[in-house]
Amino acid sequence: MKKIIRIMAIALLACLYTNHVMAQTNRELRHQYVMKNLKLDKKTAAQFAPLLKQYLDELKVAKSAYDDLKDKYKEMEKAGVITNGQAEQLLNAKFECDAKELVVKKKFYAEWRKVLPLKKVYYAFDLANDKKSKVRGEE
Repeated sequence: MKKIIRIMAIALLACLYTNHVMAQTNRELRHQYVMKNLKLDKKTAAQFAPLLKQYLDELKVAKSAYDDLKDKYKEMEKAGVITNGQAEQLLNAKFECDAKELVVKKKFYAEWRKVLPLKKVYYAFDLANDKKSKVRGEE
């Protein structure tokens, strides 16, 4: 019995670690994608890279409450059986997430303007919001 519990604990830790690494990898890929496509000179890239990393990290935190709730109801949503109460929870979480996301974007708009021309700021936001498949080069 102890062996089974140990094996299950190890499997659980492996799953948690894999999810953490995958999330980190997705942000790293997005970071590389934006930096590559902005085509900045070395000096500007050195100033902008840490700001972009911080933006992606803060954006992830802003989205996390909604993402967690969406994951919780994922199977029910796929089956089309969420309740009105659950739908309301999801909508309220999405609205809160959108508000937090806007705060993060406005904050980094001000920060990025200090190191990038406005045209590049626009492109940076646009690139940072590209679909995951495009970031991974699947499109």
